[in-house]
Amino acid sequence: MSAAVSIQQKMRPNGCFGCGQDNPFGLQIESHWEGDEVVCKWTPQEHMIGPPDCLYGGISASLIDCHSVNTALAYAYKQLGDDAVFDKGIMMVTGTLNVRYMKPVPMAEVELRAKVVKVDGRKYSVITELKSEGVTCVSGEVLAIQLKTK
Repeated sequence: MSAAVSIQQKMRPNGCFGCGQDNPFGLQIESHWEGDEVVCKWTPQEHMIGPPDCLYGGISASLIDCHSVNTALAYAYKQLGDDAVFDKGIMMVTGTLNVRYMKPVPMAEVELRAKVVKVDGRKYSVITELKSEGVTCVSGEVLAIQLKTK
């Protein structure tokens, strides 16, 4: 993984549960561009367990939600030609989140891979996979919506 500044570090201050670097109780994901995908490697804490030895499904959904919305945000900034600092006031929220659980997620490092597949005005469609040891355990489709600026 690149040593570059993560997408989330460019958004500070940010107290979001999933992506906020300033929320000590949150997931604090860190995502980076890798080609045309945004990638995040993340390891769960013991208290995030669901079924025996498996990640709680709601955490998987939160990971997909925040990673996807951050992917859309980074994509929007990249289209402006300068994504070094997110200072143009672009904000995104989740419009829809569809999650498909295919395999239990072990309590070990996971990798999220997301890609913007369609842009329609302020609507960004993002596909994300949550993988463990290269196997897709959970997939998600997120519609991220860019908020109107004042």
